[in-house]
Amino acid sequence: MDIAVSQFTRSLMRTILILCLALTQALPLAAQTSTRLREIAVTFDDLPLVIGRPATIEEHEKITTMLVDAITRHRIPAVGFVNEDKLHDGGRLVPRRAALLRQWTGAGLELGNHTFSHPDLHRVSAEAFRDNILRGDVVTREIMAETKRKPRFFRHPFLHTGRDTLTRREIMSFLDDHGYRVAPVTIDNSDYIFARAYDKAIAAGDTTLQRRVRDEYLGYMDRVLAYYERQSIALLGRNIPHVLLLHANTLNARTFEALATAYQKRGYRFVALDYALQDPAYALPDSYVGDAGITWIHRWALTQGRRGSAFAGEPIVPKWIEAAAA
Repeated sequence: MDIAVSQFTRSLMRTILILCLALTQALPLAAQTSTRLREIAVTFDDLPLVIGRPATIEEHEKITTMLVDAITRHRIPAVGFVNEDKLHDGGRLVPRRAALLRQWTGAGLELGNHTFSHPDLHRVSAEAFRDNILRGDVVTREIMAETKRKPRFFRHPFLHTGRDTLTRREIMSFLDDHGYRVAPVTIDNSDYIFARAYDKAIAAGDTTLQRRVRDEYLGYMDRVLAYYERQSIALLGRNIPHVLLLHANTLNARTFEALATAYQKRGYRFVALDYALQDPAYALPDSYVGDAGITWIHRWALTQGRRGSAFAGEPIVPKWIEAAAA
């Protein structure tokens, strides 16, 4: 009797397994991947640091250490995009400022080109923009070479990629010729406004306001993540490996530990940028040209002719944060 039951159980399990495999093969790709582990690549703009208050080089070093330590504790293969003008004073390179970038590369992190002085492609000529890219490639390339690597990624300031097709194609061709791939963004946000409010609270010595800004920022970033998850699913039928844009600032240095932990609790795995870009979504047509600096999810939506709902519901910055940052 026991043998018969055992044989029946094994037969039943085999049947269930076959049915599950058949069902999985019959499901569309979006349904198959809807339960896969969530993935996100983390990027930081405006390195080595952007601070909206007077700060000594010692403070810059301390803040950079805090941010890099938080990144590495979570084993995040982040990419930091550099504005090399911040490494200079009066036209001369300041070694201690350049050493801030070595904190990133020494931790195994990657550096990318964010132009020399953060010009707006929508306000300067293509020629001037190309020159600014080259000027922003000098120190970064030398520091990356110390770890036997070279810059691979470029990020447009303000996510402005061109107001006309000709300019956009010209810059893209220039980047291709110089071995750069544009680093897209699928999760954008207004962390820089919160950061300004936070820096003003620090300058005023207002610890209560600092805590309020930090708490509000973390809640806001949770809403932002949920929004772009919905946008990805609405447009592509699945939650793609995302690319998050943050800025290297005091607020993120002090909150990134909590932010990364919250992402992990939400089921996210941190991945390298080049890994995320292997997803087929990043090969989708993107014909967007215009004034706005928008995410690639929204660029793909506009390319597909979608309007309205493709942008609805994006979380806003609370009025009191805007007032504190003014």
